Amino acid sequence: MLFTRLPEKKYLLGIDLTDRFCQLSYLNTRRLAAGIDPHTFSYVTGREEFNIPAAAFRNPQSGEWAYGNEAYQRAAEAGREPLTHLLTLAAGEMGDEANEQGGEYTQILLGFMRYCLSLLSVEVTAEETEAVTFTTEVMDRSHAGFFRLAADILYPGLDKISFEEHLKSFYHYVLMQDEEQRRQSILLVDGWSEAEIVLQSLSFNKKTRPIVCFPGERRLRVPADADAAEKDGILYETVKELMQEKEFSAAYLTGETLSSGWMKDSLNLICRGRRAFQGDTLYSKGAAYSTMAACGLASRADKYFYLSSDALRCNVGMQCLKKGRPVYQALLDAGTEWYDAASQIDIILEDGDEIVLLQTPVDSGGPREIAVKLENMPERPRATTRLRVRLSMTAADRMRIEAEDLGFGEIFPSSGMKWEQEIAING
Repeated sequence: MLFTRLPEKKYLLGIDLTDRFCQLSYLNTRRLAAGIDPHTFSYVTGREEFNIPAAAFRNPQSGEWAYGNEAYQRAAEAGREPLTHLLTLAAGEMGDEANEQGGEYTQILLGFMRYCLSLLSVEVTAEETEAVTFTTEVMDRSHAGFFRLAADILYPGLDKISFEEHLKSFYHYVLMQDEEQRRQSILLVDGWSEAEIVLQSLSFNKKTRPIVCFPGERRLRVPADADAAEKDGILYETVKELMQEKEFSAAYLTGETLSSGWMKDSLNLICRGRRAFQGDTLYSKGAAYSTMAACGLASRADKYFYLSSDALRCNVGMQCLKKGRPVYQALLDAGTEWYDAASQIDIILEDGDEIVLLQTPVDSGGPREIAVKLENMPERPRATTRLRVRLSMTAADRMRIEAEDLGFGEIFPSSGMKWEQEIAING
């Protein structure tokens, strides 16, 4: 009898997917102790070609699809343009409620991602992958919906999957650098767009345990007709304003538009008195580090807490009785992106017609009660009303509470009544 040895799962993968390209970085779990940085895959042997162009083209005769550079070549031969902006098109199909299957563009983007992973397979196969983090410019409900679908299809059976925005990936990258960089705030200049420059920052409240990291963002529109001196002036003035607001101990620059030589005065200002770094693989490497933290392999991450603008700034739970003892039941966790925050619990209402939740901010203030009144609740003896309570978020600061009367067995059948309320929560 022949036995086939299954591939060992030993790689942690970070996938940066944008409308322009896909970039792949990975860590080998066997080499984590050596402190080796993530390796970014180059799809051209012997060259640093990290960005696989996000483009697709279907041959009108054969119906076969081509992706990446080949899509541009095949389209040019046919006198046509390839399909681009695949992520925007696919996310648009997912809809506000995250349609689970998407549509035509979703399938095209999945085809492109299969193509990227087939290129990567010369170094890392899906069977060898232990965990994956997807990152993109803005992570919202539609994008998260697509990445969930992609994870199920590209990595079936893999439960260590996460998704995050670019700035959070950058946070994870910075977290794995030397502590001196985090002594004060950190500046990130993102120049991946011709139309705008994005200035982002990470600030740390070291008085809290864990240390809370607050991200910030400012977008600069760049006029299409602006020359080098005008672009330099726009960036210089904005960076100067930011540096008057907070101290920066380190600065990072990323993006193709920053390497064309127009940055002079602004670059001198950014580098003055602080360490500065340039790199175009920050986000995919940061996503690989994020995967490492999610797997519990980065103890440093336990000392920090990232609080994005899209995340809950408070914990939500309730006091319950379990086996006659009062216990706190967590329902929504601070730090969870609002589009991913949801929970369900079945409870027995002791008396009255109110559900009482507890909201506890992570950065300041003590807990406060949120009382939700259930109008026209059926009158029943004490502790004979069973409710199903669902919590979800409609925005980073708005929570939807749904309650359903389940009755109490055959003694008190369900009335079929349901209640819904949306409230503002603050952290």
